[in-house]
Amino acid sequence: MRRPSVRDARNVWLAGFSSAAVLQGVFRRPFGRGSAWDYNAGWQREIAVWNVGTLVTAAGLATLGPEADRAQVRGYAVLSTLFEINHLVAVWRAPRSGSDWFGAGLNAVGIAVGIAALTGPRASGGD
Repeated sequence: MRRPSVRDARNVWLAGFSSAAVLQGVFRRPFGRGSAWDYNAGWQREIAVWNVGTLVTAAGLATLGPEADRAQVRGYAVLSTLFEINHLVAVWRAPRSGSDWFGAGLNAVGIAVGIAALTGPRASGGD
């Protein structure tokens, strides 16, 4: 199996940010009701806005090459680790909170892909 590049890992997170923006922005009521924290329109809009801002930032960095991708993946790995811990605490408090299981699972995927990309050899001319 091919090890993901840092661009691949960055793109996995961008897909996750896009999904979170839609879930928290458009489907915030059912997604919130499925979490340990319950529905909160204001906070969920804030999360959607944060995700859209992250996507805009990533788009601006996309042309800067593999070192910018690598820097993003390092930052996203830290964020996903903290989000993962937060979701697992929520799952521990409310084991039937499907939205938190979903969030924990997606963050685990991001962490795994990111670590695989960051620990692989750097490709010459770009990752």
